[in-house]
Amino acid sequence: MQKRKPTSASSVAVRQLVNLRGGQFPTWKQWKELPRFLSFKERRTFGIALVLCILSGGMLGVRFWLSNETLLPAIGGSYTEGALGSPQYINPLYAIKSDVDSDLTRLMFSGLMRFDGNHSLTTDLAESFSVSDDQKIYTFTLRNTALWHDGEPVTSNDVLFTIDAIQNPEYHSPLTVSFNGSTAEAPDDHTIIFTLNEPFAPFLAALTVGILPAHLWEEVAPQNAPLAQLNIKPVGSGPFMFSKLVKDNKGALRSYTVERNDHFYRDTVYLNDITLKFYNTLRELTDAVRNKNVEGASVLAAQDAQSLAHDGVIALGSPRLSQFTAAFFNQKQSAVLADGNVRQALVLAVDRTVVAQASTGAYATPVVSPVLPDMPGYDAAGIIPGADVEGAKGLLESNGWSTADGATTRAKSGTELTFTITTLDSPDLIAAANELQRQWTAIGANVRVSVVDQTALQNDVIKNHSFDVLLAGERYGAYPDLYPFWHSSQSTYPGLNLGGFVNRKVDAAIEAARISANPEKAVEAGRLLMAAFAEELPALMLYQPQYLYALSPKLYGTTVANVTTPSDRFANVEDWYRKTRVSF
Repeated sequence: MQKRKPTSASSVAVRQLVNLRGGQFPTWKQWKELPRFLSFKERRTFGIALVLCILSGGMLGVRFWLSNETLLPAIGGSYTEGALGSPQYINPLYAIKSDVDSDLTRLMFSGLMRFDGNHSLTTDLAESFSVSDDQKIYTFTLRNTALWHDGEPVTSNDVLFTIDAIQNPEYHSPLTVSFNGSTAEAPDDHTIIFTLNEPFAPFLAALTVGILPAHLWEEVAPQNAPLAQLNIKPVGSGPFMFSKLVKDNKGALRSYTVERNDHFYRDTVYLNDITLKFYNTLRELTDAVRNKNVEGASVLAAQDAQSLAHDGVIALGSPRLSQFTAAFFNQKQSAVLADGNVRQALVLAVDRTVVAQASTGAYATPVVSPVLPDMPGYDAAGIIPGADVEGAKGLLESNGWSTADGATTRAKSGTELTFTITTLDSPDLIAAANELQRQWTAIGANVRVSVVDQTALQNDVIKNHSFDVLLAGERYGAYPDLYPFWHSSQSTYPGLNLGGFVNRKVDAAIEAARISANPEKAVEAGRLLMAAFAEELPALMLYQPQYLYALSPKLYGTTVANVTTPSDRFANVEDWYRKTRVSF
């Protein structure tokens, strides 16, 4: 006879519990009686198993939560940024003259078109547009959901007023050149038609200019426009609107706050507000970042940017700018620089890579041409030469520039090889100027460096062309238009042809590229400019800098791939956020 295995107390207890229910699974009240039927060892084993079950269930729950939850931007939070300079005209008609004005204008105004975070041209206030086959008629349909910050609807009359103001010489807008030869009409409140005398390739890019509210500006006489209160407390249609400003006891603006536009037509704006604090010098601005008086900065010197990013104080933005730094030769003021052999020797003597490193460290690319990478006609096979010091010395010697016994400076017919480099009071530019001075001194030139502030640079040095060599940066616009920088008509103020470059073939090619939709015309203009530039040397091209600015590491959604101007860092500002919400 087979022996039965002894029955455990726990199995008996469970069977008894089941029997109590007539074969049904026991109730919770019955389960609570189970411990009375268990031994100490069984109670301990049961407790451990129960704890393990609870822990396993909890872990599975957490894993499910983490694998299925999504963090989304949420409304809320503020951001404070330091800016170099102080606003004067927060007005699309004038803002191009100042980075601070451009920043605030970008936050508060909208154009028919805009550049997005990838620097692609897309619609903004315009819902759609069409272009005629002959590239002369542009027809835009406005969004019917766009409102001004005061609640009034945006209409085609606002566009008409803005374009008329730009074209009106009484407003003195520097944007006039982009709208010469065009007329605008509005057949209804949501349609605007532009007619051009001839095709103009950059026209769509020009329409990124912010639109003004006609119902407010029509009350201001054109001659009084620069004095209007609306320049400081503007009404726009952009993602942010004026909130408050703070002045010091001398009347200077110290900070400016814009708040979220709850009725922005394009997307939800997440940040509650953005405050810009203003500083007179780059050193003051950098110190404010380091001392955490601000969370970010509109611009930083390369040396400071690297150390602040390394210390985790900031998140560094460093997109490549459509900008170059060059040493412009003023042949009209300096008889020495009017000598083509001298200019050629100065170019031969310079190691651009060393100058770029001295100026911006790793945040610049040496260049030899005014046609930059990604611009039509750029020669991607071009080589960046090193310094040919001996070649430069030989060229000077063979053309009569020699050194007398005991002298360190070369001279020719009693004229010494002496000139001054003038540059802006900026750490990057001063470092580049000092390196140029060192390299040019090595071939027998007597070089001085003169540092000036922004006001003197604009109102004297550039306006009056009072320089021998001007070390400065120039920035191409959203559309790489060569006209303002290299056309001969722009060699006098306020033109930007600082080296006085004149070449009629290049002029004709630049003009043809502006009025043609054929991209080959722009390529041809770029190639002709490069060839003529290399022969005539109106300037020494040095490097293309990256735009360095600081953001808070706790600010998200800020990525911008490409910028043309510093204000482009706000291209996707409505996507910036600090707070999040959970979604499944």
